[in-house]
Amino acid sequence: MAFRRQRDEWDDFLARHGSELRTCGIPDEVVAGRRRFLVFLDHGYDAENPHAVFDTSTLSDEQISTLADLVGDHVDERYRVPIRSRWRGGE
Repeated sequence: MAFRRQRDEWDDFLARHGSELRTCGIPDEVVAGRRRFLVFLDHGYDAENPHAVFDTSTLSDEQISTLADLVGDHVDERYRVPIRSRWRGGE
């Protein structure tokens, strides 16, 4: 039953913030599951699809900053600083 509850929470998050994630340039398939999204946050690329052309290098600094705030506020605060420091091109 815990799995179902987690899935509902993730679905709720996507319902509330899916458009923001798309504005940040994150493909829907990367956020389809919480685990896949967290792996993406850890690595900066879609580790579940090694042939994907999407990675953080395609994101602007503004998209990265917005994503860092969104994730920090609604998913896990611990990701905020690593997203900004590892992914930004100019820092």
